[in-house]
Amino acid sequence: MTSDEQPGAASGPLDESVDHREPTPADEATNALWRARLLGTDPGLQQMRRMFGRLPSPPRCKICGAPFHGPGRIFTRLWLRGESPGHPLICNSCIGSLAKHPGGAEIEISIVFADVRGSTGLAEQTSAAEFRAVLQRFYEVSAQAIDRNGGIVDKFLGDGVMALFIPVLTGENHASRALQAARQLLGGAARLRVAAGVLPVGAGLHTGIAFVGAVGSGDKLDFSALGDTVNVAARLGSVAAAGELLVSRAAWDATGLPLDGASLRELEVRGRATSLEVIVERPSGVAATA
Repeated sequence: MTSDEQPGAASGPLDESVDHREPTPADEATNALWRARLLGTDPGLQQMRRMFGRLPSPPRCKICGAPFHGPGRIFTRLWLRGESPGHPLICNSCIGSLAKHPGGAEIEISIVFADVRGSTGLAEQTSAAEFRAVLQRFYEVSAQAIDRNGGIVDKFLGDGVMALFIPVLTGENHASRALQAARQLLGGAARLRVAAGVLPVGAGLHTGIAFVGAVGSGDKLDFSALGDTVNVAARLGSVAAAGELLVSRAAWDATGLPLDGASLRELEVRGRATSLEVIVERPSGVAATA
């Protein structure tokens, strides 16, 4: 993924047909409902995720936590009508709920982007089938690290992955959980081999306010995040060198970790008036890749 392909980035002129009306009581009620769900204060969703958490196994529905693999998938198929064909990480029951209550809320979350450096060149050095197998292993390693730390895979991006860490899943320490996931993701990727050696993967992490909820229209709704926080995280992921993790100062401060001995860098981010201070990490066991 290039820096020009950042999810959540606005494109084209402002659509004059957009409804700029004042929020109605119904809008505010929907926003409050989503906010309670996203912050983990909705008792019904809390109970559902606890119940499904006892059933094996990942991957799970991004919203209710129902399992799609292992013995638990039988329960998901019978009670929740299984995995949505158009949204492979959301169950059909939750898709129906999104359609009934489209919307979302602005909350603080942490976002990790990671992708393979030089994937075009790597693809030229191997067969299509072999390259696909390597990417599949990268997806699996990424998903395991993300799931292990309470995050959700928002989407796979060809040669990359976008993950969300939101309070309902991780609690208030979402930045710390996201940092651990990013470190483990890079550590797992460092054990993957391609013709040129170690699979070159870079990652970025940012924490901030984002709109989280049902995005899209009609029957094309998805659960995702939008906004400047997403764009910054995507930018960090796109410019990180192979084996490198770039953590924004906002995300680092949110973890509560000291800056003692941290490697700092000023990074220019397209479209932003000021540079971004980032902490540069190379997780233990991850070697530099040329």
